[in-house]
Amino acid sequence: MPSDADTSSSSPGEHATTGQQEQEKTRTMMQARPEVPEPERSAQETIRDYLLENVEEFRRLHELRRKGWETSRGDDHFKKQRAVADKCSTSSTYFFYAMMKTIAIDLDRATDVLNLDEVEQPALLDMCVAPGGFVDTAAAMSMNPDIYIRAMSLPVEQGGHAVKILDTKVDVEYRDITTLAADMGITKDDVPLNFPGPYDFLFEKVLGDNEKFDLVFCDGQVLRTHPRAEWREPREATRLTLTQIALGLEHMKKDGTMVILMHKLDSWRSFDLIHQFSKMATVQLYKHHKHHKIRSSFYLVAKNIQAESALAKEMVAMWKHRYKIATFGTDEEYAEMHRVTRETALVELEKFGDKYVAMGKKIWKTQADGLEKAPFLEKHTKEQSKRRTWKMR
Repeated sequence: MPSDADTSSSSPGEHATTGQQEQEKTRTMMQARPEVPEPERSAQETIRDYLLENVEEFRRLHELRRKGWETSRGDDHFKKQRAVADKCSTSSTYFFYAMMKTIAIDLDRATDVLNLDEVEQPALLDMCVAPGGFVDTAAAMSMNPDIYIRAMSLPVEQGGHAVKILDTKVDVEYRDITTLAADMGITKDDVPLNFPGPYDFLFEKVLGDNEKFDLVFCDGQVLRTHPRAEWREPREATRLTLTQIALGLEHMKKDGTMVILMHKLDSWRSFDLIHQFSKMATVQLYKHHKHHKIRSSFYLVAKNIQAESALAKEMVAMWKHRYKIATFGTDEEYAEMHRVTRETALVELEKFGDKYVAMGKKIWKTQADGLEKAPFLEKHTKEQSKRRTWKMR
């Protein structure tokens, strides 16, 4: 466990009391607003308890989140943002394209992730490229005019966002990557006879067996504008994530780099994925100070990936197996796939907790700083202060 000096300026006694009080608040709130499936809840609570006990930056963020849950203004704020994101207007497309270019440039400044100058024949893969700011930035920064780029995106007619890539070398392939059955190790025989459908799985591989990349972006998210068959809805986010990371790692060159968009650093799933990548790569976390400041979004940057290692192959196989369960499995099988005990979480925290906290402090501080200054929360805080003052009179 991290020492007090590493996590908080309070005395040990104050530190413990604060952590214990926050743990009780957390359990109450998680029961009222469940964030994770039941099979993961024990592990989730273990992660939260550990952070509340040991990390001042997280305690501060947690308290600000709690205040945000108390007001509908926060919900209204994010509802408006979702409406803008869902609206495929020309102006909104260019806004998000410019935003992604800004994030890519700042991400590179912090991690040197787009530097492919020493690669003789650089190759880049982005399976969810829209609106294209990341790929354009990477192509522009590459000193090699012959950089090989494969870019995929959900078709606009299926609810995908418009692509505004300016680099003429990029030929966007429009497809729903969650249907890449053959690439994910699925055959026609794997489809159950009673499978509800409809489905449009591709039973021919899209990526060549020997096709490898130096840099892979995995930043696709489930789109509300994408109409989907009913069977897909509950597990779509899981299937999309598994497709990106499994194929990204499988088609990674030795010592290559993956950039993965993630959410909720304090979740078990985030902890576990970061831990696994840390065993086969050099790992950094990055959160944009402007565009992601009040959201839980952040990037996992994994460099020097030992893609040919036994662990990498094991992870790819596991993720593909999970994709199969998420696609065809029963509710019981899907729940069991996510089951993690408190004991398992404690063991993994003992192994990786210190490094996890060290990487996470800046992420939690950035979000806390952003929330503290968010107009909807500032107004709520002022109103609470006025009410307390009135009661004291």
